[in-house]
Amino acid sequence: MTLLLSGCDKVQSVVGSNVSCGDEDAKKLVVEAFSKSLSEVSSQRVKNLIADENITIDMGKLRAALKQITFNVNDVRTTNSDPNSKKEYCVTEFIVKIPDQIIKDADAARAVYEQTNVAQSAVISDLSLEMNQIKKDLDYYVQPTDDGKKVYVGLENPDSLASFVSDVAVDSLLKAARQNAAELLKQEQLKEDAQQAADAQEYQSVLIGEAQASLDQANENLNLVWNATTSDVRSQLLDEQKMWLKKRTLECKLNSTGTDNPEVYRRNCETTMTNQRTNELRQKIYYLES
Repeated sequence: MTLLLSGCDKVQSVVGSNVSCGDEDAKKLVVEAFSKSLSEVSSQRVKNLIADENITIDMGKLRAALKQITFNVNDVRTTNSDPNSKKEYCVTEFIVKIPDQIIKDADAARAVYEQTNVAQSAVISDLSLEMNQIKKDLDYYVQPTDDGKKVYVGLENPDSLASFVSDVAVDSLLKAARQNAAELLKQEQLKEDAQQAADAQEYQSVLIGEAQASLDQANENLNLVWNATTSDVRSQLLDEQKMWLKKRTLECKLNSTGTDNPEVYRRNCETTMTNQRTNELRQKIYYLES
């Protein structure tokens, strides 16, 4: 017996007999037709991956993966017959069995992008998936030629099932590529985070340095005013000055707690208080000296 391909239909040589829905030859052609549809859908998915993700799949590995997936035409029923021809309409419980490793690899590839796993996708697609087997009613027709030498078998609704199986097979081959890409992205993110942390630390040092320089200048101005007067005046102001220094330290430390940048806030606070104290001290010294 010779199996031929014509368009989207499978044809076989049949001599001297008609073919019904449940004939073994027709069932074989249903499998051939679905395999062809699956191959076409998978090829298109690979093209989309190249365009969308710049990922190329080894077509040899894809064909090898598809060959591991098996099909079974089960519980064939004749649903209708064409009174004007020998064409019969059929339905079968089509069973697709996917190897466990292919499903595991597909799930691992999908996990990288936080996509739904195979079992979840089956539920979403209204497909029954149990023990790595998918069951779906598949409609098809059989129609012999008028001379009875060939029969055409055409599938009516293979697209959703073929797309689902294709996605699982192709995704299983994306596992390594996606995991490698994710690891590279992770390493790049770690480098970027480390650089940002270093930049933030450097910027913090600059801010603290600026605040400290302002505080140093304020302290210098305060000391100039303090040292410019007589020892007698300083002795009169010494206890007050000691109390002020303690107040400055505690007040700025307490006020800086909970701020976005406590170290900078504390220094700026001390600078402001020091400048105020310098003006006050200058007035007090003036009156005492007078």
